[in-house]
Amino acid sequence: QSSFLQSVFNSVNVLIGIGMLALPLSFRLAGWFWGSIIFFFCSFLTNYTAKLLGQCLDAYPGSATYGDMGAAAFGDKGRRFVGTIFITELLTACVAMIVLLGDGVQSLWPNLDLITTRIISFTILTPMMFFPIRKLAYTSLIGIISCVALVFIVIYDGLVKETHPGSLRDPMPTELFPSEPYNIPLAFGIMMAGFAGHAVFPAIHHDMKNKKEYVPMVNLTYIVALFVYATLAMAGYAMFGLDTMQEVTQNLAITPGFNKILNRVAVWLVVVTPIAKYGLMMNPVTLTWELWMISHPKVESWCKYHSWRETFLVVSSRICISGLVIYTATVFPGFDRVMSLLGSLFSFSISAIFPLVCYKRLFGHSMTKTGAAINNVLLAISVIMCSLGTLWTFLPSS
Repeated sequence: QSSFLQSVFNSVNVLIGIGMLALPLSFRLAGWFWGSIIFFFCSFLTNYTAKLLGQCLDAYPGSATYGDMGAAAFGDKGRRFVGTIFITELLTACVAMIVLLGDGVQSLWPNLDLITTRIISFTILTPMMFFPIRKLAYTSLIGIISCVALVFIVIYDGLVKETHPGSLRDPMPTELFPSEPYNIPLAFGIMMAGFAGHAVFPAIHHDMKNKKEYVPMVNLTYIVALFVYATLAMAGYAMFGLDTMQEVTQNLAITPGFNKILNRVAVWLVVVTPIAKYGLMMNPVTLTWELWMISHPKVESWCKYHSWRETFLVVSSRICISGLVIYTATVFPGFDRVMSLLGSLFSFSISAIFPLVCYKRLFGHSMTKTGAAINNVLLAISVIMCSLGTLWTFLPSS
């Protein structure tokens, strides 16, 4: 079982990820005023729902996954629904990984076209799906080190550079209110994606030595994540203003006056992060598919007397799944759009709407009027932001 600090580390490792690279863009889309409101609302909302999850888990001690919570509140249909949402969310996150890797490769070698970068991504990432989970677990540490190092590089660049663009000492022009308010809903998902770690909170709660430390653990986790995110988001927007790109590292790569070696390291960190996390994130997807496929009666009888057939199906299915994800990343090549979809549709559904509905289902009879009112208001706002953010993801930028 995990100690308090181990639980905090695991939670921070889940929360702080690739989504932070698009946070400066979300402030460009929403401006300082609305951007700050959306940012702190998403932080408060997910912190609140993480604590609601803790109360649900305390009431049902055997629950260790989101699926268990879905089953406790809504039966087997709830478990299947939550499982489907999870798999789809993981696939979307993997699409974001591939887009990020492709953008990093293009920053290093600008002459490469989109198709070539996707072929390179497929060649590098697909073998990661064949490593055992115990090996992949170590790569998550590489991911968090890369993310923290990126924040330090951005701040260092901003402090060292004396003139804009790219300087914190001479910031670029920014907007208090956006000149194109049409794009504000895109910021909903981009910001929400950074605070969506609820998928693992049940497992972390289940593994804690002292369950009473769960709430302080959640608070400390969010303090760390909020500090890292706010630092990068606000520094990135101040440094590049209305020229902020979909990934702040793209601005670093094309802006003159920075330390070229240091920014080269930043781009390589962007490239390393998807490689470190892709296999780990795809593991539940492939495992779910393979268990369903191999348990099918016709497949089971076909593989019964020939063990190589099962191996063939596993290998070919993993290659096909990776190919499907690569193809999706080719059709939707914008990192900002993928992160907006990931946050709007999946993060709001899993990290806000589901915990609120689940808590209401399990404890509605004992909730105070004030508690019920807060729950209903947050649920209504979450549904509206989820719907608008998802819709705007598929609309043109202007």
